[in-house]
Amino acid sequence: MSLENLSANLRRLMKKNGFSIPKLGEVSGVSVATISNILNEKGDPSHSIVDKLSRALDVTIGDLYAQKPVLKSLRYRTNKDQTAREKSAKETLPYTIYEKLKTYKEVEKYLPKRTLIDFSKFPKDPVEAARKLRMVLSLRSDAPVTNFFGNLSELGVKQFYFNFGLSKTFGVSVNKDDGGPAIFVNIGTANVERWVFTIFHELGHIILHPESYDGEVKAEESDSKEERDADCFAAEFLFPVDVVRERVKGTKNYSFIDKILELKQEFSVSYWVALSQYCIAYSRDRSDVIKKFQRMYKNRTNHDFKDHYEPNSLPKERFIFEDPDFRTCIFEALKNDDMEVELAAELLGTDVDLIKEELKCVIEDGTLVESHPF
Repeated sequence: MSLENLSANLRRLMKKNGFSIPKLGEVSGVSVATISNILNEKGDPSHSIVDKLSRALDVTIGDLYAQKPVLKSLRYRTNKDQTAREKSAKETLPYTIYEKLKTYKEVEKYLPKRTLIDFSKFPKDPVEAARKLRMVLSLRSDAPVTNFFGNLSELGVKQFYFNFGLSKTFGVSVNKDDGGPAIFVNIGTANVERWVFTIFHELGHIILHPESYDGEVKAEESDSKEERDADCFAAEFLFPVDVVRERVKGTKNYSFIDKILELKQEFSVSYWVALSQYCIAYSRDRSDVIKKFQRMYKNRTNHDFKDHYEPNSLPKERFIFEDPDFRTCIFEALKNDDMEVELAAELLGTDVDLIKEELKCVIEDGTLVESHPF
């Protein structure tokens, strides 16, 4: 096994757990000198030493010797300013993505074959692309997007929702070369509106910027054309500007704050999306309007907008963020005795007893208990 891999993984996992060499030595019972030798790729540690280190770090021995994954079609942008722990999480994320895609691929055989959407046929203008996507999904322009989990599955896009351990990286995506298209959403930060927006922001990149999937981890440029295009695509898909004027007419007796909050509630979008589309519809300066809204809202409620605060935020209890196709595959594997219930529960992030109850329903009447509210 590679000492180089062991050294790199040990260093990364120590950062992730906030362990210094003396601290890891204390927790694991391995000498400081031995840990230093491993980090400097010296010597050949015994199995028992590596086992002690893996237990202290709460990972498997395989994790410590894992090769750095190669993802040729990864699109990963991160904030420039990060803590030491976040830098470690940044390095760890490609490993997690690789393993999740690998697991999905192992159970994907249970999905019925279908013709996937060819995104290369979509317009490269973000507004036109968003309108075409609504047409492909048979969504009226004035209809709120409610079944976004199912929408992605219908498009053949894999979806993963988990805590990245990063405070300012909201989403990552992978294109076809590595088993995608796949979208990864950080549900460890912000709010439901941000998570939903991130889904379609990343889908915007998949459709509009396939050339940006080069496997490199880069610093985020929030005001780049690519980011603006992806924002525009997501906002237009979630809340088409063509229906904004019509909806505003129905709120003519509302205050400006209540008007925007009504729009965001009806379309289940963030206040930022509602304001952005409002400004496009009425040719207003978005920056000025957002500042005005925030000032007026704070005067009314004494609440500012720090830490991605979202007024009238959607309740997290209303959604279960997971890929319905992946769920279907897991239960098909269980029905065929190709997977243990304990592993299924771990993969779906739920309780073993709940999996057993749902499996019983599947076996008895062929009905998979619906995990989503829509």
